[in-house]
Amino acid sequence: MERPARSIWPVLLFLLGFIILVTVLSHYFLIPALLATKDATAAEKQRISAYATLLLAIVLVIISIGLFLVLRVKRFFVATPPDKRAKTQYVDAWAEAGKRVQVSDDEDESDDEPPEEQPQR
Repeated sequence: MERPARSIWPVLLFLLGFIILVTVLSHYFLIPALLATKDATAAEKQRISAYATLLLAIVLVIISIGLFLVLRVKRFFVATPPDKRAKTQYVDAWAEAGKRVQVSDDEDESDDEPPEEQPQR
């Protein structure tokens, strides 16, 4: 059985923290604010709405930053530096062929003699 490349624990801990944060916010701010709006004036309702909007914006920023950190989204946007490339060593083909050639003694003697002339017809 193959294991995934990364552990799922950071994501589960993030979700657990998110649930705790939403529960605390609901218990200490949202539910009392909803109950307070029944007897509030228009100005007080507007103020409560502004506080709730600001709190929602802060929570959303914290959640987005947490998701980016936990899920490591940075690797999709930041390129990793490439490895240093090794320079290719080019070999002179004619010099390599000269090293590998094998000449027999018979061929050496025939190269020294002038070629025989063939009779013309």
